[in-house]
Amino acid sequence: MSSTTLIRLGGLAAVLTGILRAANSFLPTDASGGAIEMLYLLTDLFILFGIFGIYGFQHKESGLWGFFGFLLATIGIVIIRTGTLSGVSLYSIGALTFSIGLSLFAVGSWRARKLPKWVASFWLFSVIVGIFGYFVAGFSPLFILSGVIFGIAFAGAGFKIGSAMGWEKNSNWESYDD
Repeated sequence: MSSTTLIRLGGLAAVLTGILRAANSFLPTDASGGAIEMLYLLTDLFILFGIFGIYGFQHKESGLWGFFGFLLATIGIVIIRTGTLSGVSLYSIGALTFSIGLSLFAVGSWRARKLPKWVASFWLFSVIVGIFGYFVAGFSPLFILSGVIFGIAFAGAGFKIGSAMGWEKNSNWESYDD
């Protein structure tokens, strides 16, 4: 499978990430159960595949900002998925690592100029809004808004990859080799 195909699939994963993350924002924060946990796992997997595709699409142009953002965002998701270690929840550490990574990734995307500027702006805005929504009493609806903004940005990045790399109907994804 060519890297072009992998980047296209990563773009598709980014679109699915956007849809799932925006939808997950409206779930109760105390929701639990097998179906909910599976939905969160699926969302996190699509975030990983999506960020791999987005980074692959712009890695040369995004420089060190993009690389370190990609690296920290990926590590953040892995920490979040780890759950607990010796009885200590790692979610906050993972979320912080992911947020820092996403912010650096947004700067790299801005500098790369391959995605619309609003995508990087939405990622940064989602981090800021999410911090207020998570930590400031009475501002929890902002956490929902943060998830929706994040989802829109990811979907936008995925659609840009699709349009730039040929998602048109009946295209042969394997016809382009590196």
